[in-house]
Amino acid sequence: MFKEQKDDDKSEVSLDFSTGIPNFILKTAIVTIAITLSISYLLPEMPKIPETERNKLILLSLVQNPNILWKLSIMEEEKGNNKNALTYIEAAIGLMEMNGASDQSIRKYQERLEKINSK
Repeated sequence: MFKEQKDDDKSEVSLDFSTGIPNFILKTAIVTIAITLSISYLLPEMPKIPETERNKLILLSLVQNPNILWKLSIMEEEKGNNKNALTYIEAAIGLMEMNGASDQSIRKYQERLEKINSK
């Protein structure tokens, strides 16, 4: 990789990249593929989590954005699933109350809640 050239009074070191870089890239790719395949072979297959009401609520509690919950509520209402739409809006209201949102902001969500309840 290093070629040393010596002339009479001066010594010069030049780097030869013609073989080093391609070999490094090839070895890196082989090692990366080998690690990925061995990890995927050794890890067990993850079981599918059943979609129960309890699991949905647990996952829903991870959402910390009332606007996302609002949009999810609209999507569920469009599908005709008012029960889920109601759950999303209630979660959004609870989140806003927990974070001390203004009454005016909460009122918008409460009006939507009343609209869903009236259906």
